[in-house]
Amino acid sequence: MHEAMRDARATAQIAVAQAEARGHVAADRARRLGDEYASASGRLDSLRTELASLSSADSELTGQVATWRAQVTARQATITDTESRLATAESAVAAADTALLEAEQALDSAHRDGAALAEELHRAQLRRTEVAGRSYSVREKIEAEWRRPWDALLAELVPLVDDDQTLRTEAADLREQFTALGPVNALAVEEHDDEVKRLEFLSTQRADLAAGRASLQQAIREIDETARELFLTTFTLVRENFRRIFMTLFGGGDCDVRLENPDAPLECDIEIHASPRGKRTQRINLLSSGERALVALSLLFGIFLTKPSPFCLLDEVDAPLDDQNIGRFVRMLNEFKAKTQFIVITHNPRTTTEAADAVYGVTMQEPGVSSVVSVRLRDAQMALGTPDDATHAPAEPALQEA
Repeated sequence: MHEAMRDARATAQIAVAQAEARGHVAADRARRLGDEYASASGRLDSLRTELASLSSADSELTGQVATWRAQVTARQATITDTESRLATAESAVAAADTALLEAEQALDSAHRDGAALAEELHRAQLRRTEVAGRSYSVREKIEAEWRRPWDALLAELVPLVDDDQTLRTEAADLREQFTALGPVNALAVEEHDDEVKRLEFLSTQRADLAAGRASLQQAIREIDETARELFLTTFTLVRENFRRIFMTLFGGGDCDVRLENPDAPLECDIEIHASPRGKRTQRINLLSSGERALVALSLLFGIFLTKPSPFCLLDEVDAPLDDQNIGRFVRMLNEFKAKTQFIVITHNPRTTTEAADAVYGVTMQEPGVSSVVSVRLRDAQMALGTPDDATHAPAEPALQEA
């Protein structure tokens, strides 16, 4: 029984302790809630105050924006009016400038007219002085010729119907006709007939010359047209052959032959552009000596392809070439020598042995005595059984002295 009571008491004490603890917790929570409520109420009041302030500020901003809009509208109107006034002022200034320019031109014209009038007045004064001197001289001459004073002669003067200008003009014409007549020539009729015949002969000759000139000009035009067509056709073929030979000799690259003025092909210069493989297109005078030699050979062989020549003389063209380019040069010679006989002046033994049918040289067997020596490589090749078109000479060719 006591055990049960003790257990009940302990349970009750535990319950009381728990209730007190829950009461303390509830009190603390109530206190915290109260503090939070007070803080929330303060924040709410602060937010309400801030909201009221914002509403007031919004109202003020709305009014200020309206005021600014009114001011902007007014300023835009002022700007529009100012621009209109400025345009009017600029038009007035332009008109004033035009008027000023016209006034200056009128002033310059007036100055020129004044100077011209002053010059004319000066000439008139000089003319007047001259006429007065001549009048005095004529008066003295008339008085001396008629042996009477000038006043008496004027008193007896009978007026004429025509005016002075007409009489002066008539007198001047009569003087000119009298001067033009000159002395009387009795052979004038015969001379006139001779001159007429000569005029007819010269007119006929002139007509023949004009017809010959027109015919010559027509022939010149036809010759120019024919020469132009032939030149352009040949130029096109040479250009194509030049490009093909260039590609063969250089193993690639690009080249071109251009007319400086295509509208006048017979009178303009010809430009040669060459761009070996790996180089940009440039003029031939910017290339190396070996490259220039190959370009010149390309053009030469291109011309030979267009119009073959029976003979060709080459003087030291292979001197600036290296071994690889000499091989290409030799192969090109072997291709062309079937139609063209090449005379090559060279110091390169490879060119001699690989491309030559005969070699000629000058040797000095004895001091001071020169002799010509010839080596016929083609005969040596035939003797050794090598083909005629071999690209390499035999190792031990037979020599023949001329």
